[in-house]
Amino acid sequence: MESASPEKKGINKIMLLVVSVIIGAMVLWGIISPEGLDVAMQAALNAITTNLGWLFLIVIFLFVIAMIIIMFTKWGNIRLGGDDEKPEFSTMAWFAMLFAAAMGIGLVFWGVSEPLCHYFTPPFGEAASDGAVGVALRYSFFHWGLSAWVVYAFVGMCLAYFAFNLKRPFLVSSVIEPLVGKHRWLLPVADFTAIFAIFLGVATSLGLGVMQVAEGLNSVFGFPASKLVYSILVIVFTGCFIISAVTGIKRGIYYLSNTNLILAGLLLVAVFVLGNPRFVMNALVTGLGETIQNFIPMSTWTNYMNDGAWVGGWTIFYWAWWIAWAPFVGGFIARISRGRTVREFILGVLIVPSLICATWMCVWGGNALYLQHSGIFNFKPMLDASTASPMFGLLQNLPGSTILCILAIFIIAIFFITSADSATFVNAMYCSYGDEEPKTWLRVVLGCLEGGLALILLVSGGLGALQTASIVGALPFLIFMVAMFFSITRAFNKHVRQAENNVSVQPTLTNTNNQST
Repeated sequence: MESASPEKKGINKIMLLVVSVIIGAMVLWGIISPEGLDVAMQAALNAITTNLGWLFLIVIFLFVIAMIIIMFTKWGNIRLGGDDEKPEFSTMAWFAMLFAAAMGIGLVFWGVSEPLCHYFTPPFGEAASDGAVGVALRYSFFHWGLSAWVVYAFVGMCLAYFAFNLKRPFLVSSVIEPLVGKHRWLLPVADFTAIFAIFLGVATSLGLGVMQVAEGLNSVFGFPASKLVYSILVIVFTGCFIISAVTGIKRGIYYLSNTNLILAGLLLVAVFVLGNPRFVMNALVTGLGETIQNFIPMSTWTNYMNDGAWVGGWTIFYWAWWIAWAPFVGGFIARISRGRTVREFILGVLIVPSLICATWMCVWGGNALYLQHSGIFNFKPMLDASTASPMFGLLQNLPGSTILCILAIFIIAIFFITSADSATFVNAMYCSYGDEEPKTWLRVVLGCLEGGLALILLVSGGLGALQTASIVGALPFLIFMVAMFFSITRAFNKHVRQAENNVSVQPTLTNTNNQST
């Protein structure tokens, strides 16, 4: 396998072949013995969360502190692409694309289910109590807040600076290259980890999205979820996100992201107005205050005096999931952030989205908690059957439920398409030595592979194991992220010193030779 150099062009065939063989073997395992794959991957995940959960917690917490500090230092004045670079996209379009790629379908999927899960099974205190309502919202805000977005913001910032300012390829290996010295075999390992995570992440996301849309079709039109319905939805979704990825960032991805931001905003307002606005606003203000007040304890709580199962199953699981998605989301955010200052980048990718996620969680989850806790509607049977169902259960308790459910299905579909087309675009970049405009045919091939992977595992029942496998892959990337931190701080220091001495930043590194293993 090879790491990229600025001159390297074409397709990284060796990297693509190795990834395809390994994923193909996992798919075959999932088809032949989905239970066996699930047991093996779950055992690996449990070993990581049990023995190294503390590492995930402390590293993510320190990243949050570091990014906030960077925002208020001279480093925040650095402009991605150079002092004269202008933003490639408007602020609204930029935010729409980064949000749709990063959180879209997951936030819709868990907006109702997660607060309910924490309400029925809180980390501490009495279940289904007044206190459980507050704990449910606080931890939902926490899991989708600063600690989630800091992963994407940090990786995106590193990739953007090295690509736009130092003229390096859009690859993780470009960021860690100044640190590896003679150990250049680490470079293709870093890029392999990224491509592998993107493949598995898109496949599992597609599977989860299909399951939720199928649940919506069942709720509205009475179509029972079946393998045939799953297959049709996968084929349709795959075709749509391939078309969007082929048309490029400035057309398909751009227009879909902006459209969906408007539609999601309308649905959010509708649920807020038609639900219980007073309860939601009180819960939002209180929940944000409690989240800020308890941020450090929640960020460092391992529950070590007990088995730590709740923390491992939720907080550490989420941190690993965000890290597993970081190569794709961070890469895409970097690609669309040319011309932004580091301060503007952190504010737009870390602070604002965290507030939006909290608002979304409170409007959806808060209304569901109100219905549940007041005895108006019981979500428990629905939640036990499927985590995809409670969202539609909430909508069915609001006026105009049919229209709202149809709109929700449409939004879920577009959110998935915007995530998958962005991931396909970034995956093609990684397979093209970091080329900012990868070949069209490669995007099509990768899209078909991702759709086929999701379809096979969804039908065979191996999707859950694949999702677990992608999270297991977060551990090596976490280590690479730590290395990226030392590399970017050194690069920022050099940039500021050169700027103070009126010396232009040189787009060269100490070692830019190709390497292979």
